Parts: sequence; structure tokens; C-alpha cells
Amino acid sequence: MSDPIFDVTIVVPVYNMEAYLDRCVKSILAQTLQNIEIILVDDGGSDRSVSMCDDYAAAYPDKIRVIHKENGGLTSAWKAGSAAAAGRYIGYVDSDDYILPHMYEKMFTRIEEEQADIACCGLHHIYEDGSHEEWDDQMDFPIDVFEPASLEKEMFPVLINDGSFMGRKLHPNRVTKLVKASLVKKNLSLCSDEVSIGEDFQFSLCMFLDAEKVVVLKDYFPYYYYMNNSSMTMKYDEHYMDKIKIMKENLLRISRIKGSYDFKTQIWNDFLCLTVLHIKGGIYKKKAVSYKEHKRDMKTVCNDPHVRHALQVYEMPRLSAAEKLFIFFMKHHMYLPIFLAVRIYFR
Repeated sequence: MSDPIFDVTIVVPVYNMEAYLDRCVKSILAQTLQNIEIILVDDGGSDRSVSMCDDYAAAYPDKIRVIHKENGGLTSAWKAGSAAAAGRYIGYVDSDDYILPHMYEKMFTRIEEEQADIACCGLHHIYEDGSHEEWDDQMDFPIDVFEPASLEKEMFPVLINDGSFMGRKLHPNRVTKLVKASLVKKNLSLCSDEVSIGEDFQFSLCMFLDAEKVVVLKDYFPYYYYMNNSSMTMKYDEHYMDKIKIMKENLLRISRIKGSYDFKTQIWNDFLCLTVLHIKGGIYKKKAVSYKEHKRDMKTVCNDPHVRHALQVYEMPRLSAAEKLFIFFMKHHMYLPIFLAVRIYFR
């Protein structure tokens, strides 16, 4: 492997994002950190974003490279860019998002000062249709520098689930991390292209389990996570349970292979929370169908062997009374109370 020639490589997976790509690329070109390369990974797109990538590379030959590949999904795209990276550290920006000019200079400075493996920042959520207020989101820990002892004591016990509903202390977002390139590249084979929900969770779990030192830039939100109308779908996904099972199995596999901490209960907790959200979402999104059809859907989910196991092994002492009751209904196949609770709450 040749020596890195850039301070930071920024990987941008691109798939049919012609409406947003120019804003994204311009925000990266405006970075105050100068010694960067940008790798645009065209994941077999069919819109104008394909030619736009080539135009950017022609205009900025010393800074932008393009990889064209067959469509393989988001994970395969960022993996391809990561494998080709020539930077000491790797960061990520999704092609419908954008970043503030000082993001990578601040993260690079911090990671270098601490000689860390990973630097983390926060997200600023913004909605295309203005349907929600903008808001900030960051990792919630009492300290901002983690070394092996504090990683095991302060971070790992609550990394995936902290005992509350969807209590993810680790924000899995790949885009809020700047990671030592060697750490990324050694873990690419553990990140499965088949994972299509929670793609970033497998990335972050690998990185954090192998890191010797992690720094968190608190109260810093330079990444603008743009919720466009196509990503804010209200369509029911009948394959959702299969997708979260693939995600769960891969997280269990990574935890088992790494062997440094037992995350099984946390992973099953998270899987159960996602299942609850799926049941609620199905009742809410399929408003026009009969209770009979909803009951059939709920019965299929609650009788799934993975769900039955999750209902037996989960440990979430910080659930609210309503959350405990909902899971009790699931465990005892009480479908009508589930249906009525969701319909009344979301009417």
C-alpha cells in the first residue's frame, strides 16, 4: 500500500442525485482544509449525475476522482471509494447533503491533536418540505475523549442500546466520522453489501471496536443532513423485517468476530425496537386496509422466530410504561390492543 498523499479523503456515494449533487460538491470544494481529495462514486446511476461527476473531475483534476461502478447499493459505493482513498483519514458526505466550510479542518485538527483513530461531530437536520423544525443531533456522552479503559467502561455498555427505546448512544452515521484510513480499510470485508437498513451501523461498530482513541467534538453540527421528499417516504415496506434481520445478523457476526465486548443483548434490544416501529408504521401507513389484514401482518411479525427470541432475551429497564405494555401485547399476541393504541395515538 502506497503512502497517503492527502490529509483527508472525502468519499461521496452518488446515485441519481442530480438535483442535489452540485450543492454537495461545492460545499466540499469550499473546505478550509486544503490537502484533501474527493472521490465521487457513481453507483450505476441513470440520471445526469453520472456526467456531472465526470465534469467535476475534469474541472478539478488534482482534487476530484470518479469511480463508475455497477449499481450495488450504498454500502458497496462507500466501500469502493474507501478502498481507493489516498488520504490519511477518510470522511463521507452523502450526495444529497452538504457541509460547512470548516468541518474537515476542525475534525482533522482535533484528531491530530489527540492522535486519535476517530473524530465525531454532530448533525444538523433540515427538511426539504419544511414539515419539521430544524434540529441538532450529537452523541450524548459525559466526556469527549475516549481511550481503551473509558471506551469499555463508558461507551461500550450503551453503544447500541442504553436500556431505553431506540436508546442509541452511538450515532451510527458514517458521515459524522473522520476515521484513520488504515482502520477503515482493514474492516471493509466485514461490512456486508446486503445490509440495506442501518448500513452505517456495521461501519461504526467495526471502527469503534478497533479504535484505540476516539474524540467527540461536542456542540458542533457542521453536517447538514438533508431530508428530501424522496427519502421521507410514507410507503409501507413489506420487506422491512427481512432487512432488519440481515442487519441484526451482521452486527452479531461483527461482535462475535471482534470478540472484545459482548453486544448480543444490545443488538437484540435494537432489533426489537425496530420491530415495534415496523408494527406501528404498518398500522399508520396502511390506514385504508381492514383490521383483519393488520392482524395478519402483526401475527406474521410476532410469530417470526427472530422476533420471538428478541421478546425473550431483551433487557431494557428504561422503557416507559406505554412501551412495556406494547411489548407485552406483542409477546402475548394481543393484536387488537396494539391496533387500537396505534390508531388512537396517531389519529
